[in-house]
Amino acid sequence: MNIPVRDDPQIDFKSLPREDLLAMQKAADEMIAVLEQAATEQKHILIDVLSSTTPDPFTLWQHYPPGDVHDREKGALWFYHAHSEDPESRPWSEHGHFHLFVWTEHVREGVEPIALPPKPDLENGGLCHLVAISFDNAGTPMRIFTVNRWVAMEWQYPAEEVIRLLDFFDLDNEEYALTSKWLVAALKVFRPQIEWSLRERDRVIDKMREKDPEGFSEDEDVEVLSSFPFDLGAQIDAIEDALAK
Repeated sequence: MNIPVRDDPQIDFKSLPREDLLAMQKAADEMIAVLEQAATEQKHILIDVLSSTTPDPFTLWQHYPPGDVHDREKGALWFYHAHSEDPESRPWSEHGHFHLFVWTEHVREGVEPIALPPKPDLENGGLCHLVAISFDNAGTPMRIFTVNRWVAMEWQYPAEEVIRLLDFFDLDNEEYALTSKWLVAALKVFRPQIEWSLRERDRVIDKMREKDPEGFSEDEDVEVLSSFPFDLGAQIDAIEDALAK
């Protein structure tokens, strides 16, 4: 079960700074270049990740690839998995999704968390969840969304701090370099909608906390807090139209 989720960010691309639009356009070019390289090398940004445990069948809850993909020096981590085949588990049907994180060592001193794990390692810190990227059964990205704290076992921080942490999502990884590059670029291409989604997440959290001050972040009946469709073609058109003006 999920609470009603808004998925209608109203982004005025023409009001965005030109330098931001150019950065988004460059990232879109990088995403396309990754896909072209993957096609040339007969690879796939998702299928290659799922085949990391061949010949085992795809297993719910299992992280792909095993051990996740992370760069401790840069402070980023990602993995792919699926929670449930039950269509009621979230507001849309999917194959699975990538979870993207940054280590809390990048959080500014003095920023108070919204919620922490039940037994946080206060000495070593943990992971702050950025967003998740959902894929359909054809292996096509379909949606970007945010989640309640328990879903990703994260150290949850306010939207404005998570928005700042988006810039720290970067990885050096040889085996899954194409997937990592695609994910890094995706955060840049859809930056305005992601910022909206994180702020919308906080708005929903505030309402949840009013009703349940102690247990809002651990309510397993509430998983997705905000989302928006992943439409690269429409995003590129909007960017180019804004730049042309």
